[in-house]
Amino acid sequence: MSATQTQVVLPTTARRKWLTPAVREHLQVYLPLLVIIIALSALASSRNGAFLSTMNLERMLVASSVLGILAVGQTFLLVGGQLDLSVGSLVSLGSVLTAKLVVGEVPDVVIVLVAVLVGAASGALWGLLVSLLRVPPFILTLGGLAVFASIALTVAKSTPIPLPTGLDWLQTGSFLGLRTPTLIWLLCVIVGGVLLHFTRFGRNVFALGANEEAAFLSGIATTRTKIAIFVLNGTLAGLAAVVITGRVGAGDPRAGVGLELVVIAAIVLGGASLAGGRGSILGSLLGVLVLGVVTSSLTFLSVPDSYDQFVFGAILIAAVSVTAGADFRRRRKVQRRA
Repeated sequence: MSATQTQVVLPTTARRKWLTPAVREHLQVYLPLLVIIIALSALASSRNGAFLSTMNLERMLVASSVLGILAVGQTFLLVGGQLDLSVGSLVSLGSVLTAKLVVGEVPDVVIVLVAVLVGAASGALWGLLVSLLRVPPFILTLGGLAVFASIALTVAKSTPIPLPTGLDWLQTGSFLGLRTPTLIWLLCVIVGGVLLHFTRFGRNVFALGANEEAAFLSGIATTRTKIAIFVLNGTLAGLAAVVITGRVGAGDPRAGVGLELVVIAAIVLGGASLAGGRGSILGSLLGVLVLGVVTSSLTFLSVPDSYDQFVFGAILIAAVSVTAGADFRRRRKVQRRA
């Protein structure tokens, strides 16, 4: 083989080595999401030049921060084959409790700690019931959704609790041009990404979601892993409650209504499977950004608010259908190889 031929073959080999099946699978998920973000941004910007202004981008990131924090915790659950439909109501309850503590002039550090511990306790309860009593998480957390929503409305007397002072750092704080809610979201993404993709715990979560029995037989502590991901999800829901309370300046008993479905839509949009064993923090991040761009685009395109739920519902249906189609094609490919 001549020197010229060698120079041609080496880059091709290197490219094939880099484009592994796993990388191609991720690119098939990420690239369409990036195209959607760019296309929607271009469309909204063509109608209103203020869409891509620094102020609007900052506002969009801050508005997406609560959903983004919830998406990190729910990604662990979906990858592990679990689900928590109570996170929206837990955010509402946490928001009301946070406002009550702020009005009582409790130090901010204690407020954050209490909200996080309440969320973690909720997650621990779900984890124990799902792991030890084999209660289906869908039914269990659906009941939790109703219970938390009722408690939040009762404690707040169905009325938002305004914050006179307190949690100002969530409204005015910033670093490197990013507001505090956005920074908290990014910190959760980085820590969650490392934990899920670069640690033994993360590998155990993937194994749990792919095949729980096989994971148990291979020596993985499936019960402990399952409880841990529920606790992590509840902890982040408590943190999200503090963020949304500080951002809007009130403890709203309806602050988290519908968030449980939107967060699942974002994660599935990012390539996670409802059957477990597949998903990524980066995919969930892109899914949240897509929904944030969609929401902002609808506003800039002067689409009536009544269409918001229709759009999010259509996105959820499309995402689940595409994921189910991909799973079907993957199963057929495995069957053909067998």
